[in-house]
Amino acid sequence: MLYYIIIFSDYSFIKVSSVIVDSMEIETVEGRLVRLQTRDKVRIEGFLIGTRSEACMIYVHGMFGNFYRSTLPFSLARKLSRNGVPVFILNTRGHDAVAVLKKGRGERLIAGTDLERFEDSVFDIDAAIVALKQMGFKKFVLVGHSTGCQKVTYYQYKKKRREVIGVLLLAPADDYAIYRKELGSGFAAKIRLAKALVKKGHGDTVTHLMPSHFSPRRFLSLADLRNQEARVFNYDGKMHGFSSVKVPVCAVFGSREEYACKPVVEYMEILKRKNNSKSFLGVVVDDADHSFSGREDFLAGFASKWALNLRSGKALPTGILELNSRFPLASVL
Repeated sequence: MLYYIIIFSDYSFIKVSSVIVDSMEIETVEGRLVRLQTRDKVRIEGFLIGTRSEACMIYVHGMFGNFYRSTLPFSLARKLSRNGVPVFILNTRGHDAVAVLKKGRGERLIAGTDLERFEDSVFDIDAAIVALKQMGFKKFVLVGHSTGCQKVTYYQYKKKRREVIGVLLLAPADDYAIYRKELGSGFAAKIRLAKALVKKGHGDTVTHLMPSHFSPRRFLSLADLRNQEARVFNYDGKMHGFSSVKVPVCAVFGSREEYACKPVVEYMEILKRKNNSKSFLGVVVDDADHSFSGREDFLAGFASKWALNLRSGKALPTGILELNSRFPLASVL
């Protein structure tokens, strides 16, 4: 197992080193811890890796994620920062299963994936952009992984930030379809139960009666198509939020995406058809799963080139590509 030790330092450089201690691999990562206060006065954090630059990537984790556990954002940051593109790994208020956050003066907000309000993720991403602008960054690429894709897409749909020059979607799965498939014939009954619990005043109670121990309200957020979160990447729906994003978009799936309810190439075709951005590129990474396990460096090589071309204003490739080690991602750009 790989363990990360985060070393807080001046963010003028990045240093990544790996050592073996008593058969346990420990990797150290140097960067800068940034504490943020959102517009609704919630205090969150992020970790900035890389040198000063005009542009910065903002990485938004998926369900139950955080800024320090997954290898994926650190693999991206290692490659990107060496090429002059810093990465800010954001802890949204939806980090981990349940999280106790400070709010205002002495208040507490109990959030985390099981309890967060999806729409509030706009506050979190906005706070990151505001703070990074104060540090001197001028352009941003929003990167989402898993449900983080819904968050960055929804953010740009709502805010239409001119400073955002691109959106990178890593495994933008259809959470609505996933839970509908998982629950099968019991899906409608679970929806009715969640609505009944909300009506009785238990909407924000974490319970084993809901999948993944979600609160009833949180479950409805992604399982009821009347809610924004459920619609963002509902591939059988209109996907109005996604279609409203005008900046260049790149979507990446692994060929072994375990949460796919359709063939990943079909997902790509739908995204391409519904896309109204300046350019759309769909990439299927051969032999990669939802977390791109073991293929992180392969993905990072491409993401680095795509981001550099985006920053410099070079023409970006479009279409759908199925790529493997014989046809490296980096060779596309």
